[in-house]
Amino acid sequence: METKAHTVKRFDAELEELNNNVVKMASAVEEQLGRLGDALVNLNADEAAKVMAEDHVINSWEAELDDYLETIISRRQPQAVDLRLLLGYYRMTTDFERMGDEIRNAAKGVRKLSELVKPLSEPALANVSTLFSLHALLRVMGDDMIACVRLLDPERARALVARRTIVSAEVDEALSDTVERLKTGELKLADGLEFIRINRSLERVAAHMQNVGETVVFMTEGVDIRHAGKTQPQQN
Repeated sequence: METKAHTVKRFDAELEELNNNVVKMASAVEEQLGRLGDALVNLNADEAAKVMAEDHVINSWEAELDDYLETIISRRQPQAVDLRLLLGYYRMTTDFERMGDEIRNAAKGVRKLSELVKPLSEPALANVSTLFSLHALLRVMGDDMIACVRLLDPERARALVARRTIVSAEVDEALSDTVERLKTGELKLADGLEFIRINRSLERVAAHMQNVGETVVFMTEGVDIRHAGKTQPQQN
């Protein structure tokens, strides 16, 4: 995204610093997601507990960045494109914090499963394999998310938005499989409910990543593509 230089050079420096720190927050979320993958390996309760305990890092980032945004707005009184840019960063910090909450919730499910289904049965192994596949899709989305935020690239952002449908399809299939295994008795109810919890949490992580992509489009093009199924620029 190209922006005009401001008369007050310090404002440009503040915006650059803000973008750098928002990218760092996004990277912290992606790292938390990566650690969740470590917890999924053999349903490792200790790794899951670490993911849950470290969620405070994401919360701290949100508080610090929101304070910084409020300082910039009160000091610079931005208008037009500048105001839209700052509002977009506000949206992002909220979505990143909620991603952290959902990753923590998924880790809670992993910890509970570690107590319920060890040693892993064949049906449980199949469900864990499905979670690995879903997690891998989210890692790809996470990389795309960081890139589009760092560069404020609307094309990358639209690609990120489009990936959400792939994740949703994977989750729908996984939930259907889990329900069938519950019906046949291959999975116990408590086990199945935790698999459902983890799938739903990961799906919501993807939804918040989609929100970030939509926000980048809003920041760069002034187009609100939320709830409208729009992934192409509006025609003038």
